[in-house]
Amino acid sequence: MNRKLTVTIGIIISVVFLYFSVRNIDFAQVRQAFATANYFWAIPTGALIIFTMWIRALRWYYLLSGIKKIGRSSLFSSVMIGFMANNVLPVRLGEIVRAFSIAQKEGISRSGSFATILVERIFDSFAILFILATCLILFPFPPAIKRVGYMTFAANIVASIILFSLSRWPVETQNFISKITGILPVKVHSFVMRLLARFMEGLSIFNEGRNTLIVILFTAALWITTALSNFFIFFAFDIYPPFIAPFVVLVVVALAVMLPSSPGFIGTFQYGCTIALALFSIPKEIAFPFSIVLWSSQYFPVTLLGLYYLRKESFSLKIARDEDLV
Repeated sequence: MNRKLTVTIGIIISVVFLYFSVRNIDFAQVRQAFATANYFWAIPTGALIIFTMWIRALRWYYLLSGIKKIGRSSLFSSVMIGFMANNVLPVRLGEIVRAFSIAQKEGISRSGSFATILVERIFDSFAILFILATCLILFPFPPAIKRVGYMTFAANIVASIILFSLSRWPVETQNFISKITGILPVKVHSFVMRLLARFMEGLSIFNEGRNTLIVILFTAALWITTALSNFFIFFAFDIYPPFIAPFVVLVVVALAVMLPSSPGFIGTFQYGCTIALALFSIPKEIAFPFSIVLWSSQYFPVTLLGLYYLRKESFSLKIARDEDLV
């Protein structure tokens, strides 16, 4: 799809969901909520979010270990640059930016680096789904959220099987995929097979049981910390919810931001928050300010620190924006 069209669709979706977030809302009460909020609690939230980025860097070390042993500080700076790029560039180019950043610094292949990020996303998705399954046991979700969870689970299962098969039986798996995609137009078939071939370098994690276990543990720590960071924003609005509430917010927002949107997940993030808080009978007049403060606590620390590393390393976002991994 044309990138300009993709950007336009993302902006439209953001506007639509931002409208849904404030539809039928009393803005006088919204102003009151902003005026009385205790913004001190945004500080520990932001600090924990930066800490989760360090956890991501530690996890990435093990995902990349089959390609090259890379220093944690180098990985952390690339993680920050990538997530900053997701906040300021369209169509989630931050993942490509991160792959290009570490490849340029460490002399590894871009496609191999990007493959590890793809594997990382699979682990993250399963972590979210595990939290969702736990919440379903302890808290009744609406049918719509359950359906999205089931579809995401099915997609992750398929992706995991393909990635695992590629790492264990590369030739056989590529031949099988080649037969399936042979019915597609020649250009599409060629693109898929070229992409698979270049991703092989980053799939070594599946061959190392110890590293896989470490990655799973880091993934659990990452998402538990992210969920608990939400607690402080509840305190900012003088809300003391049940312990499960920040985990429900995490799951619903994570599912919401899977939709295309403008940079920084504007609109989808806020709508996810209002939906999640409504499950605890928290009105939009509180939920919408909550979403803005939570979003800001995550957006600005990551973006500012990412821009710092971008300047420090003299890395250009234009390189990743204009080039392709395949």
